[in-house]
Amino acid sequence: MIRSAIITSLVLSLALATGCDKTPPGTDPPDDGSATADTKGKDKKKGKGKAEDNSGGDEGGGNEEDPTKKVCPAETADYPAPYFGDTVLIRLPKNVTEDNFVEQTPSFASLTSKEIESVSCIEGMPGGVISYMAMTFFADDKRDIAVIRDETLEAMGYTGHTLSEEKRDDGTRYYQAVLDVPPSADNPEPARALFQMNSANGMMYAIVIETHPAAWNALKETFYATTSKMSFLAP
Repeated sequence: MIRSAIITSLVLSLALATGCDKTPPGTDPPDDGSATADTKGKDKKKGKGKAEDNSGGDEGGGNEEDPTKKVCPAETADYPAPYFGDTVLIRLPKNVTEDNFVEQTPSFASLTSKEIESVSCIEGMPGGVISYMAMTFFADDKRDIAVIRDETLEAMGYTGHTLSEEKRDDGTRYYQAVLDVPPSADNPEPARALFQMNSANGMMYAIVIETHPAAWNALKETFYATTSKMSFLAP
């Protein structure tokens, strides 16, 4: 269960991303989901991506032209795609399709390509690259949702990351967080991902969508739209 990266040239472009190889192991988020300070990983500082630098915005200097700071509107598929025996309906991010996001096993789906160019809202700039996306489900054994989160992320190959912007609802057994993953020997580039879990019909459904921190602002609204519009149907 080792994440591996494709090294790409680091330029001021929304197309920067890390490629990843990982191994497998809804409802809309509640408006009043409580935030927590839970983190995972020994070196939290290394988990911060370059997109965290928001300094200098009031001093001019061309920051308004910086593609890493431009937040793009969400762009998802016009219709929901079915997965796992039609128990999950999901509006995939722009340029992710049923042809390149496929079920590898009856309970695990992932991208067949290491890089999918997706949303851009700056003229002349390529789309931000989705470097990894995966979705899985398993029986919800009702353990603490943080325990299930940690086990699921480890099974997906995430280690040394930090968690932020956490939302959880223990009543509906819903969890969402942003992951910041530091560079490592296997992954020379940092990564940022949206991770979400929903319990439905006795199952726990988990999804993660990842990009390079420099492309996060271009893609984050699309990631949130994709995960918030997931539907879970009884088998």
